[in-house]
Amino acid sequence: MQQVIVLPAIQSLWTCIVLSFAAASISFTITQTELFVPVRNLANKIGHMTGYLFHCFYCMSHWVVLAGVIIYRPVIIRSGNIFIDLVISTFFTITLTTFTNGLMFRSFINAMAKKMKEKELKETMSNNK
Repeated sequence: MQQVIVLPAIQSLWTCIVLSFAAASISFTITQTELFVPVRNLANKIGHMTGYLFHCFYCMSHWVVLAGVIIYRPVIIRSGNIFIDLVISTFFTITLTTFTNGLMFRSFINAMAKKMKEKELKETMSNNK
């Protein structure tokens, strides 16, 4: 009888989960934080598509995941063809990364909205004095 879930598959699944969180964090940090503004400005000077890549966390996450899969080579489903197996693992990990990026972006938007409300309240309170 063939086992459906084996230890290497669980290890590969874990690798994909870790890669997805890391890729989401890396891509969000590069494309959205003040720390990487100089890098994004340089990317804009290099070319339109390069500039776009460094402003889109969804796009950047594809490249980060691809690098991670090339380095760690997680194989979740074995077809007998390593190329196909790695493509499946790549897109599985990209999907997990997209969900993670969505949660991170939602948190970012909520934090910004809170900051704006605090600023408005502070301005209103100072104008009322």
